[in-house]
Amino acid sequence: MCFAARHVFSQSEEKENYRAVLHDDWKMQSAVTDTAAGKSISRPGFQTANWYNVSVPTTVIGGLIANKVYDFDPFYSRNFEKLADPRLDKPWWFRRAFELPEAENGKNVVLKLHGINYKANVWLNGVLIADSSQIIGPFRIIELDITKLVKYKGENVLAVEVKRPFNPQKRGGDLAIDYADWIHYPPDFNNGIINNVEIKTFRKVGVEYPLVTTKFDLPSLAVAHLQVDAMAINYTDKPEDAVIKGKINGTISFEQKVHLLPREKKQVTFSPANYPQLNVKNPPIWWPWQYGKPEMSRIELSMIQGNELSNEISDSFGIREVTSKLFDNGKSREFIVNGQPIMLRGAAWSPDIFQRRSKLREEQELKLVRDMNMNIVRSEGKLEDDGFYDICDREGLLVMTGWMCCGAWQYPEKWDAAKRSIAMSSDSSVMYWLRNKASLLTWLNGSDMVPRDKTVETDWLAIEADLKWPNPTVGSAAENISKVSGSTGVKMAGPYDWVPPSYWEADTSKYGGTWSFATEISPGPSIPPYESLVKFMPKDSIYNGSVDWLYHCGTGNFGNTKIFDTALYARYGKPSSIQNYLAEAQAQNYEGHRAMMEAYGLKKYQTATGVVQWMLSNPWPSLIWHTYDYYLYPAGTYFGMKKSMEPLHVMYSYQTNSVNIINSFRENFTGLNVKAEAYNLDGTLKFTKEITTEVGSDGTKECFPLPKIDGLSATYFLRLELINAKGKIESINWYWLSAKSDELNWKKSTWYYSPQSSYTDYTALKTMPVTTLSVHHTTSKTESGTTQKITVTNTGKSVAFFVHLRVLKEKGEDDILPVIFDDNYLLLAPGESRTIDCSYEDRYAGKGTPYISVSGWNLDTANSKIGENAGFENRD
Repeated sequence: MCFAARHVFSQSEEKENYRAVLHDDWKMQSAVTDTAAGKSISRPGFQTANWYNVSVPTTVIGGLIANKVYDFDPFYSRNFEKLADPRLDKPWWFRRAFELPEAENGKNVVLKLHGINYKANVWLNGVLIADSSQIIGPFRIIELDITKLVKYKGENVLAVEVKRPFNPQKRGGDLAIDYADWIHYPPDFNNGIINNVEIKTFRKVGVEYPLVTTKFDLPSLAVAHLQVDAMAINYTDKPEDAVIKGKINGTISFEQKVHLLPREKKQVTFSPANYPQLNVKNPPIWWPWQYGKPEMSRIELSMIQGNELSNEISDSFGIREVTSKLFDNGKSREFIVNGQPIMLRGAAWSPDIFQRRSKLREEQELKLVRDMNMNIVRSEGKLEDDGFYDICDREGLLVMTGWMCCGAWQYPEKWDAAKRSIAMSSDSSVMYWLRNKASLLTWLNGSDMVPRDKTVETDWLAIEADLKWPNPTVGSAAENISKVSGSTGVKMAGPYDWVPPSYWEADTSKYGGTWSFATEISPGPSIPPYESLVKFMPKDSIYNGSVDWLYHCGTGNFGNTKIFDTALYARYGKPSSIQNYLAEAQAQNYEGHRAMMEAYGLKKYQTATGVVQWMLSNPWPSLIWHTYDYYLYPAGTYFGMKKSMEPLHVMYSYQTNSVNIINSFRENFTGLNVKAEAYNLDGTLKFTKEITTEVGSDGTKECFPLPKIDGLSATYFLRLELINAKGKIESINWYWLSAKSDELNWKKSTWYYSPQSSYTDYTALKTMPVTTLSVHHTTSKTESGTTQKITVTNTGKSVAFFVHLRVLKEKGEDDILPVIFDDNYLLLAPGESRTIDCSYEDRYAGKGTPYISVSGWNLDTANSKIGENAGFENRD
């Protein structure tokens, strides 16, 4: 047998003489239920009538859910606890029969297991080909030469006996998938085959894992110096000579002879110095999406042995160069793409709790990421599939990823020799797999801290250098100084729970404010709307002290919403109903998350270089840490985020009481009209100022400070507007402010939040004068979707506050999700009109007539007007 640890998933666009991904037609059963031995299970004719039909990848629980074993929704209430089953602590069998074409006879046949969680015994045709001391670790690929065992007539049978990990969340536990304090752990601990299983054939030799690395003569991008690397493999017990041929974008050709010793694996390099054709003039360059077009290129490699094609492989890549630099005495790390500093603002990805992968779901979620104007996604210690990275490559989304906190991975000093071997081969695997992805920005060798055993970091860095990882590596996601790699230049200083909007600019050197690169921070809970809550909680449990409510928070310090609720009650007033609470929560979510992203954008390249919201989404329905909820519902947090990251944005600084512009485009803008207006609660205009100004490429501009305004009500509104030189409105941004400010008690700060000593007062919003609206919409169709153009006009005398638009499948039915709104939770001045585009794919809309639902804080619905197939809803 040939045994080697390499990358996790297959390269998604490989072309081989023969490659079979064993996705469907698997059988799964507990080893407790069926006690037969592997020798019998892995032979043709074994009876599996009482086994479950599954597709791979899958975890055990994922497979059971797919087979409708449970008569309940595991996400509803506390049903998750009902999943407990003593069989989940024991091994489970995965069985797959397959046939090989006679045409493959005489070739070398390789079985690749791209991820087993956590370990397994592997049988083929009645023979144990690898045991659980070899097949171990979810982030490794195991390659087994099965040439001598495979049959070309009749059925082959593969049987994998998978064993779950134990205590991955604890020091000394297994190096498996860990969720820290995010969620409750699934009782199978994601036991299963979590990535692809494939059969490949070769004619004695093969080529794999292409890498194309780019260097420019910066600042010029006129010529890209490309270096191509790949692994050449000899699958025989004899020396072999072969030729590797390559082609880039169908026009640039190169080749090299290679001599391989028996069973040798050799890195082969095509350098631009030795292959002048790899110095490419006027190349198609891959850019992060806000900075240019993410143009993809293509490499094709083939291995020729004895005038016969052994295999060929192709992969997409990006012509781009990523570097980083430290400044501010090593406290801040700036990432640079193609010579251009990049201000990074995004959020942390979380896969489904049962590791269920869906290309459709990935497309849906990453579309929402782009819609919020984010440019980075962080993935901590889970790693995704090729589909995820392919989308990020295509859409120009950068990815930060690396090893996991806070359990076994974080304490290498507790590892024995076997676990250290798993960790090293896992690192090698991931490097081979991810190194050619255009979207990969950086790799983190630790999460909450650098490896506590410095020899582990040293060895990881050596692997990463040897395998030519082309992007920056960072010791951890926290503000550490490694004895091996030096200062990280990033921070993980909190907060993770509620802090007020003024927090972010006020802290400049110690906590989560606008300095350095914050790899995970958040103003805490993101309370879903009622329409989502009823999907995972009984109606009589929808209040913030119920057992179900607490169960769907996080764990540990994040097992409740008390800090958020205390601030909500003090700032907005104690709610009169759950609907009133949820309305207030959306407002607080909106202002809190908007302020965080605005503050980091305002201080970009000064002291701040990046910010990652903790988190983007949840592995299951949750009340904390997301920008949209598990059902893809975009609520207050989402639209606060989207507003704050508009590419050309006007904003209010809580710290300096000034109006500012943030420009995320790589171009200068002149002739910009910036207007500020202040309104009392009764709709009276008390202040207006308007200037013409400009802003530099990827820059910021302070426009003017706001003066003391006489006659303002205790709670008032600030409306900001930015119009470009052609008269197009680029940004409308409303703030609700108070004469009483939020005050922070910095001395009592903890690692997860800074408490408040006093709160702003927005309670007058509850009793603000009502106003009327006129709403109408038009519908247009595209090839696969619909756009609703909704015009909302404030026909009253008061400011319309937090007008929320929804599009339902039909009256009284669920929301159409996913959905994209230009803007939402609107504020409208008296007489102001906004037209909002809402788009969705028809496959999500059902078969009824879509219905527009409109609500707000202070609407006189009886005297408002609305068109057909639309209506107002009351907040209480």
